[in-house]
Amino acid sequence: MGIGAYAWGDRSSPRIALTFDDGPSEHTQDLLKLLRDWNVKATFFVTGAQAEKHPELIQAILQEGHQVESHGYWHRLAFLMWPWREAEHIRRVEGKLYRPPFGAHSPFTRLFTRMYGKKVALWDLESKDWTNRPAEELAERLVFWCKPGSVILLHDRYPTTLRILELALPKLIGLGYQPVRMDELSLKPLGPREGLQRALQGFHERFFKKHRIERLGLEAFDVLAVAPTRFPGPPVPEAQPGVKAYELHLDSVRSAALPPMALLRQIRRGLQLLAKKLENEPDVRLVYGLSHIAVGLKVFGFKLHPVPLHQLLVAGLANAWFMWVYLGELPRRGLPLAQLAYITREELLRRYGTGRSEG
Repeated sequence: MGIGAYAWGDRSSPRIALTFDDGPSEHTQDLLKLLRDWNVKATFFVTGAQAEKHPELIQAILQEGHQVESHGYWHRLAFLMWPWREAEHIRRVEGKLYRPPFGAHSPFTRLFTRMYGKKVALWDLESKDWTNRPAEELAERLVFWCKPGSVILLHDRYPTTLRILELALPKLIGLGYQPVRMDELSLKPLGPREGLQRALQGFHERFFKKHRIERLGLEAFDVLAVAPTRFPGPPVPEAQPGVKAYELHLDSVRSAALPPMALLRQIRRGLQLLAKKLENEPDVRLVYGLSHIAVGLKVFGFKLHPVPLHQLLVAGLANAWFMWVYLGELPRRGLPLAQLAYITREELLRRYGTGRSEG
């Protein structure tokens, strides 16, 4: 969960941080050249043992204007070291930030970091550059899951890392992200709710994969996604259960960070992208969502319909949980726990398709 550590910056800003662990290494100069070519600054979490072997690379990193922080002296799991060895491991490498190897803690890790005037720095997006998955696949995944304020975990030891960045970095910049040093993010220690958000990220990725959820736009503040499905009901005048449909999803992290007018603009943009997608999918008859905030979609042309008790409980409780985790709020009194909001394909195309009438 990372409670009390730094893991991401301000979610309302397009700034992100590229961070490299385990170096310096024989790959450092290539990484520095790529960052220089794109005029990007990054943060290097170096180990003391490697820094002593390659002082010239530490100097090169600093001369390029990058941030150098501590990854400890040895690249070892904290709970496999005696407490006095972990204390030495943290003390021997200078830096305001300390990233434990593998992100792992012992019962003493936070105590020792405070003793030596450091803050624990983690991440919210892993590049998975240590796996055997193709660099093209990992770059695509990185772009898909990057968020405003993200701290991206990369490594200065694997040849795959350079290829991932060659593919992903220009895309991220083109999508409106601004890579900066970690000390240029607005960092705050994670509280319990933010810790839950961090713990849920793996669940989100598995959920998206299982349900084939697709984001509508990959720009920094695109907030809508859809999942192909069969309409579960209840029956509405325009459609019966079982017809092909898209279930609408709202990005909890981005939507919580945006002010109301900006959020409305991003939802409208998402619906325009969805209309473009539906122009080539005539079999899809309906777009719908089950949510306690369904009433907010009325302004976009959606209709509302009550749902049976079992849907009300399942969807309502799930929505209330996510609303608390990401907003620290609960549904307002007087509103149902969940309602069905839906719009037909024809109506969505009329309002948001390329052939719509302006105004």
